[in-house]
Amino acid sequence: MTAINIKTLARSSLTGGAAQLWRILSRFILTPVIIGAIGLPGYGVWTLVFSVAAYVQMSNASLGLAYTKFTAECVRKGTYDELTHIIGSGIALVTPIGVIGLGVAWWWGEALLLALRVPAELAPDAAIALVVIIFTVLLRMTVGCTLEVLAGLQRIDLTYRLYVLASMVEFAVSLPLLLMGHGLLGLAVGVGVGQVVINIAAYSMVRRRLPQVHISPRYISRDGLRKIISVGGRFQMLSVVNTVVLQSIKLLLSWLMGVEWVGIYELADKLIRLGKTASEAVIAPLLPAFASLRAGGERLRERMLFLKGSKADAFMGGTSFAFLALFAPEALLVWTGESVPDAAWALRTMAFGDAVVLLTSIVSSSLRSQGKVGLEFTRAMINTGILVLMVIPLGPAYGFAGLIYSRLVSQTLSTFWYLWAYFRFAGMTWGEYLRGTRIPWLMGIIATLGGAIYSARQMLGAEDGAAEMSRYGALFDIVLWGTPFIGVLGFVAWRVFLTADDRSQMGVLFEAITNKLRGRATETVIDVVIVADGPAQDAALPVLEAAGALGHAETMGQGVAGQHLGGGASVHLVLAILPEDGDPERLFNWVANNRPDLADKIAFVGGPESHAIYEAENLRRYPMTVDAETLRNDWGEAPKAEAEADGEGEAEATD
Repeated sequence: MTAINIKTLARSSLTGGAAQLWRILSRFILTPVIIGAIGLPGYGVWTLVFSVAAYVQMSNASLGLAYTKFTAECVRKGTYDELTHIIGSGIALVTPIGVIGLGVAWWWGEALLLALRVPAELAPDAAIALVVIIFTVLLRMTVGCTLEVLAGLQRIDLTYRLYVLASMVEFAVSLPLLLMGHGLLGLAVGVGVGQVVINIAAYSMVRRRLPQVHISPRYISRDGLRKIISVGGRFQMLSVVNTVVLQSIKLLLSWLMGVEWVGIYELADKLIRLGKTASEAVIAPLLPAFASLRAGGERLRERMLFLKGSKADAFMGGTSFAFLALFAPEALLVWTGESVPDAAWALRTMAFGDAVVLLTSIVSSSLRSQGKVGLEFTRAMINTGILVLMVIPLGPAYGFAGLIYSRLVSQTLSTFWYLWAYFRFAGMTWGEYLRGTRIPWLMGIIATLGGAIYSARQMLGAEDGAAEMSRYGALFDIVLWGTPFIGVLGFVAWRVFLTADDRSQMGVLFEAITNKLRGRATETVIDVVIVADGPAQDAALPVLEAAGALGHAETMGQGVAGQHLGGGASVHLVLAILPEDGDPERLFNWVANNRPDLADKIAFVGGPESHAIYEAENLRRYPMTVDAETLRNDWGEAPKAEAEADGEGEAEATD
């Protein structure tokens, strides 16, 4: 079982971020080539092919989440036969759907595309491309389920490396075929070859890491079907609703206005997906991490992970979307070589809505790890209902703008309902969430800095992506103004948005990255042990967060703490959280008898305000509101500095 800590999550997040960035950049390079080869209408048709194929893919998206959840839980418990039957049942369940979708595309694909106003000269090639893409979807639904199994093993870094491989293969195959004039068929072949390669590779990786688990539909069982449907089935309706909402906008655009407007929408949406890259890297490892922590009964760490993950997600996503909104016209001009005002306007409007939606990402990961999708499904239905009610009058009346405004309003209203409902479910208050994530601070920082940059550009006569601006001029403008935006935002966020605990954890993260690059093995060392049992665990979250300023902190019950400390573990501090009638003397006596070297490294939080042992042994007692600065002042330098000092002392003694 892979440990759940900042270093393992960082490995997955960093690899995921790099992989996502490469996947999107490779498609960014291809997009201008596609537009140059088959025009903006052809680009719109290529987008429609994936929109239609998504209706087959949606039958498997829910099961993928279930595979990840069950893998994390079953591996932790060692129930490999159970996992075999769950995976086999899932594959057997979706294979007929994929085969039916492939048959529909083979016989009626061209007629369907013509009904969506695909130009007649592009329809035959588009129909063949649709068959190829749905075949890759079928492969992904069967053998490709091993990508989600890797995610459940906390090896999302491997999953993303495979995605990088797929995009490299796709790029290497598609680009020459495009340049040779094969258009839509060349693009489809590139995607197909890339998917075949990584699905086979993922299958091999899982078989090596989990030889006890078999990946085959012949292991279907009644119990496996019951479990995969109980979790995947709940995700299924959610997947259906989300797919219908996201893809129907493109289908409606094509039907109302033509495929060229689908291409314009896709240009903006692709930049939005680029803006999500950093935040998705944060989100990706969290579902299996939440599932593993919940399976281990570590409620406190799960709650802390929720707040820290939400904070990181808001910062990464907010920064990315603010940058895109500020430089939307210039970004499109640099990318495509053309000024596309409608796409730039759509990008700015959509950036705000998607930044708001990002606030729900960690909520969904937490709920999905528990197999609960009721709130998320209700939120999807609210979003769909508002969207439909607005699109019916605004779509025909205002066309493209009506669709974009409908999307924005539906996203914003449904998001705030979702957060409100989740806080009630989780017993969390808005105040706790906003204090833990510091989102108001972040919004103020970004709004102030973005407004200052925008005003300065207008005062100095910036053209804001005007048609006469050259591609290199737009790039120079982005660099000229984007550098101070990112630099100042990073400095202010470090000093104002991040707490001392955040900065300390980033130091741990940086060390993990450095060691990884140097090829050094790293092991998680617990610097601060927080002892808490029963109701005391519910009050331990602020103490755990404050203790992070001294290094890596863990909360343990007395039994687990006894085993850890009794085994000779070296720690910087032991913090014991006591109920109001707790007895500090019993724990201190255990430490004095079993680990006398830690007698001067123990302190108490809560409990009776006065006790004879405090004065007799010169022990510190803190209130429940103890903060990081107080602990840092009382307990000196970080453990790393002490270890280095000890090492120097030993070296001098040896000399």
